[in-house]
Parts: sequence; C-alpha cells; structure tokens
Amino acid sequence: MAVSFFSPLKRNRLMHTNLPTLGAPIMIVGLLAGFFLCFYGNVARKYLVPLRSVLSGAMVSLALAFLIMQPETLIASLASKNTIKALLDHLIKGDDYLFSSIALASIAIGGLLLFALSRKSGLVTGKVVALFAAVSMALFIFILLLEFLPLTPNLLVSGILLILILIFCMRDFASYMAFENSVAGALLISYLLARFWYLEDLWIFLAWALILSILGILSQIRSMKKHTAKREGADV
Repeated sequence: MAVSFFSPLKRNRLMHTNLPTLGAPIMIVGLLAGFFLCFYGNVARKYLVPLRSVLSGAMVSLALAFLIMQPETLIASLASKNTIKALLDHLIKGDDYLFSSIALASIAIGGLLLFALSRKSGLVTGKVVALFAAVSMALFIFILLLEFLPLTPNLLVSGILLILILIFCMRDFASYMAFENSVAGALLISYLLARFWYLEDLWIFLAWALILSILGILSQIRSMKKHTAKREGADV
C-alpha cells in the first residue's frame, strides 16, 4: 500500500483546483532556487556561508536559552505532537516575558556573532562556524525525526549523526557545505514538484530527492576540484 505523503491536499483538491496556476510564480522561483542550491551552491559559497551562519547562530542560541532557562517546557514541547508550534507558542505567546525577551535577544546576538565570524578568515573562526553548522544541522534533524521516532531513540540517532556531521565539518567544511546545499536543493525541488503536481507517494519524493542529491553532490565536487586546480595553477 503506497504511503500518502500529501494526503491533506487530496482531501482539499476540489477546494484548490486552481492552486497550480495561482502558485506557478512561487513554484518557478522555488525550483530555480532549488536547482541553484543543488548544482551551483558552491559558486555562491561566499554568500551562502554567512547566511547559513546566521541561521546556525540563531538556532543554537535559542536551543541553549530553552535548555538553560526552561528545561521543563522544552521537554514537554518535545513530547507534544507539534514541537515547533509548542515552542513558538511558549516563546511568543507565553506569560514569561523575561524569558521571551532573553530568548529573542539570544537569537539576534547569536545570529549576528556567527555572521561576523563567518566574514573573517582564520583557522579558529572557521572551526567555530563549522561547529555551529554541525550542531544546528543535528538539531534540525532531531526536530524532523520527532515525527517518526520516539524521543529516546531520536536522541541516540541524532547524537550519532551529530558526531559524524561534526567530523565532516571539521575536516572539510567546504565539502560539507556543498553536500548540505545539494541535499537542501534536492529536497526543495522534490517537495515543490510533489506539492504542486499532487504526487502523494512518499517513495516518489524520496527517489527524486536521492537522485538529485547524488547528481548535485557530484556536480559541486567536480566544480570545487576545477576551482582548486585553477587556483593552484595560478599560484604556480
């Protein structure tokens, strides 16, 4: 029996029969962004790394604020059916205004600090940016897996992935960014195509994402090797 990936769409299809037409500009822009990330993200690494650093700093800072100041709320939100909504409700609509203010300030400060570090060259600053990138990706995977795994196995899986991602980032951050951009672009393309063409089988989405990810990674690695060879030839 096929897995329904976008079942809500199927139920509301009669109410949104003109969705592909109305959403065509959004789909085109999203597909262009997805293909660029997937195959040419390395070209814009100068701009993507600072942007990624802002997201990393904000995400890790917010997680630390919850972990230090509201551990009970954090655990309760992780156990809820919609973790992101539960966390946002407590952050924005909660009665603890002091925590909300500190958490929002930590998001801004963390994002700005990582952005500033990403704009500087140096071994130490590069390692700090790579560390935050790895931790933020592990947090993202952890939240994503909450839909499929109980909390304890999810922590174990996410912890193992954190170690692997951290090793990858510390050894070759440029290659990691190429890998991440390819996967992110492939997921975006696959989601948009499935979303706007009402392709509800999960295996179709995963097949597209896997194929595009592999092609994107190979393309970006090849581009990086050409760039490195050209730079070494210019130095000689």
